[in-house]
Amino acid sequence: MPRILVADDEPAIVMAVQGELAFEGYEVHVAASGPEAVAVARSSRPDVLLLDLMLPGMNGFEVCRTLRPERSDLWIIMLTVRGQEADRVTGFEAGADDYVTKPFSLRELVGRIKVGLRRANGRAPERRQTFGAIEVDVPAHRVSRAGESVELTPKEFEILALLVRRAGEVITRDEFLDAVWGKDVHVTHRTVDTHMSSLRRKLEDDPDRPAHIIGVRGVGYRFEGTSSKP
Repeated sequence: MPRILVADDEPAIVMAVQGELAFEGYEVHVAASGPEAVAVARSSRPDVLLLDLMLPGMNGFEVCRTLRPERSDLWIIMLTVRGQEADRVTGFEAGADDYVTKPFSLRELVGRIKVGLRRANGRAPERRQTFGAIEVDVPAHRVSRAGESVELTPKEFEILALLVRRAGEVITRDEFLDAVWGKDVHVTHRTVDTHMSSLRRKLEDDPDRPAHIIGVRGVGYRFEGTSSKP
């Protein structure tokens, strides 16, 4: 049974959506704040997240940036009364997959969810991925090198998860800052470089000549290495 998490602080909307989704045969979980949405998403592992933009505690963009590195297979649909193009762009950059503006019809919402389930199933990654001697299990929050467990800080793990999810792509320093620290936290590009140096020391055979965490001068970093099922 597909699991849907409804993260919205408007009781009337939650009640209506929850009832409709239950009628459609989905398992429904709810959250009324940003921090609660993150906690419930981690515990219930939904297939689709209906995410209100204006949540208390953490807004929808922040929730999306927090969960996306952990769950590349989670289909995230933003729910908001806003309709400006800038909000849509920000939502997609944060990792949202779809965008529905309030007020919406329940029939349309169910249709979007069904599309999301089909697409998410097509992109679900292997639970564990290996890159040379490095093995990454994002859902279990485990990393090993040559069979030995590697202890990463929370920020290091978020960075690595983002690198693995977008392996082969160049990710800019600004993208790392937005995804890992958030737009409202004022840290510099040097912070990203410092964390990359630490990751290289923990994961690379030769940190001075990295084989996986590759720097692109003046731009950012990319993760090299063909993923394979262990």
